[in-house]
Amino acid sequence: MKPNLVANKACAARVRQREQEMMKTRIRNMKPQIDCRPPETMALDHVRNNLKREQLLEERYHAIDRDNRILLQKMSDIMKTPSVKSGATRSHSGPVSLVRDARKAELSRITQENHAILKRIQQAQPVYNHVEWDDSYRKSLVYMKNGCEYPLALKKKTVQRSSSSLAPLGGKAKGMAATTGSLKSFAPGEIGNESPSADLRYVLKEAQDISGAYYLVEMATDGRNLAVTAYDEKQKATLELLVNEANHRKLYRDLKGDYRAIAAKLYLDGDRLYINHEGMPGPDPKPAQG
Repeated sequence: MKPNLVANKACAARVRQREQEMMKTRIRNMKPQIDCRPPETMALDHVRNNLKREQLLEERYHAIDRDNRILLQKMSDIMKTPSVKSGATRSHSGPVSLVRDARKAELSRITQENHAILKRIQQAQPVYNHVEWDDSYRKSLVYMKNGCEYPLALKKKTVQRSSSSLAPLGGKAKGMAATTGSLKSFAPGEIGNESPSADLRYVLKEAQDISGAYYLVEMATDGRNLAVTAYDEKQKATLELLVNEANHRKLYRDLKGDYRAIAAKLYLDGDRLYINHEGMPGPDPKPAQG
């Protein structure tokens, strides 16, 4: 497209500017084909104000005020006028009830019977004797122990602790576990061999050959640590072993959760209990003598 040729550029610019201003003026003064203004009837009073509704509300308020005044006048009259129950109009006082004495006599009789029943209940002797029950239980426990082939293992009540973790069993703590070398004269399940926590769960209870001797092996866990107890019936000795959480997880993973396989790896070193497994610490090496 070729540009328009003009003789004077300044005059052409003034003409173009005047034409643009005229176009803007025409656009401002343009009127729409559709009238969007609100209708003039919206400004009328009967449209803006609902006189009928206001009249109904006013009548309702007048009715409520009239009912309130009537109610208040009735309450005032009731308070000012003496009633028959208040006794103001009674000339003389008569008997309240014709059967008053009979009611008092009946109430007195019922009270005496209740006291007699309470006295008989308090003086009644008990039929059951808890002392005889305790003696019978102790005798039955002795008979049961005498008739058992293996050491009696009964579940004991344990004291609830704030933490569910296993408490150390004493002895020298090592990287894998802490052991007790003391020989105790109690069987598994008897007093002194209670579970360290109320949340313990027994996973194994069976006889096991450990270093040429048969022990009654018990394993219990609280979900983290593993407590192992080995009881020797002949020597009346108990050995204990506590496996921490890390080594417990390692044993569980390596042996695929078989606690019988863990029990098969138990061995003795003197009077201490250990587990023969790869990566697990064993007894301390003895110092060389010079």
